[in-house]
Amino acid sequence: MTNYLELRLPDDPTMAYCHYPIEREFPREEYQLRIDSARRAMRGADIDALVITSSAIGRWFTGATEPHSWHDKVASRLTLYILTPDADYLYITPTNNHNFATSRRMTWVSDVREIVERTEWPRVEIWGLGQIRQIFAELGIEAARLGFELGDTMTLGMNFNDFCALRTELKRAEFVDASPILRRLMAIQTPLEIERVRKACRAGQWIHERLPEILRSGMTERALFECLAEVFRESFGKDYGYRPEGGWDVRNQRDNDYNLYHGVVTDRPFRAGDLICRGTSGASYLGYPGDIDRIWYLGDPPTVVLTSYRKVWECNRRMAEAIRPGATCSDIYAASAAVERKFGGRIGRSGRRGHGLRNTGGLSVHPDNHTVLEPGMIISVEPMFGDADGFFDLEDQYLVTDHGRECLHDPAPEDLPCIGA
Repeated sequence: MTNYLELRLPDDPTMAYCHYPIEREFPREEYQLRIDSARRAMRGADIDALVITSSAIGRWFTGATEPHSWHDKVASRLTLYILTPDADYLYITPTNNHNFATSRRMTWVSDVREIVERTEWPRVEIWGLGQIRQIFAELGIEAARLGFELGDTMTLGMNFNDFCALRTELKRAEFVDASPILRRLMAIQTPLEIERVRKACRAGQWIHERLPEILRSGMTERALFECLAEVFRESFGKDYGYRPEGGWDVRNQRDNDYNLYHGVVTDRPFRAGDLICRGTSGASYLGYPGDIDRIWYLGDPPTVVLTSYRKVWECNRRMAEAIRPGATCSDIYAASAAVERKFGGRIGRSGRRGHGLRNTGGLSVHPDNHTVLEPGMIISVEPMFGDADGFFDLEDQYLVTDHGRECLHDPAPEDLPCIGA
């Protein structure tokens, strides 16, 4: 049997190179705050070590850029982030022996170690499963309670067969579901995260407000996107990003002309009678999204459109008023349903009416989600209804505070923004 410990690189000569300075995604104090919170959660759940294998969770600890080879991103490789009560480790594959230095310079993880790129036929992965057992033994956790991403809204960054084999090999270890503590960790944002989302949302609000100034009848979708991208680039610095394409829905019931929710750029010209919705803002700040949805009408809207806009706006506001510590996601959904009943007709069939900053948080505004809101959570209100007259979707982002809520930007306007045709 292969002794993977003997195959490790004896040292990392690249650390001695003269390196160009690289700015980390967040300061050391932020990393310490995150691992301190995780360790408190581990103690409360009686978990000896967190074993993180997916990029969705792992990058919350390491940053979004490095390492690049999480298994769900590069299926032939493996990355492990392991947190114990007194240490933190990042195990990665060295590929060409030249990415250890970059990961050490771009993450705050204390100990970055190697996963050896060797295996035993007929296994076709480039790394051998047997070394994971050796790694756990080396760390003294081969007989510990190990918390993995096993529950709702979690995805292992390891294939099912490997996980089952590892559990069989580590007979003295207890493999437990750490998703409850991971969901809560990811759902309660740090002050740094809140500020980044706030900046992203305000940039998203700003670019939405530019659309009525730019769009005119006859302009193509492609031309609009080019103008929006240019004005955003001229007004925001390098830490901001903007993606103009994606999430657009245009419906013109009068002309029987539709360009439903799409993620590509088209050459369709805008025209009078268009109900335009964008189901995001496209703006971000240091990777954090400004997920704000807005609606516009090109020309003079008919009564049916104004009524639908009024309904979705009232749903949005009543839902926002339901946000407070101790309320549940289902309470927010119920506020939307109450407004829908007032307007008559069936309750809309969208699966949820809002969400947390990350799906890993388990914060879905849904009638069957009874997650209790806590200060520090960011949750959106997003009522949406679609018919031949348009896609009516208004989304705002709210921070749960100690005594209620705070909208992280200006909320959706009460009156439908109209653009002269």
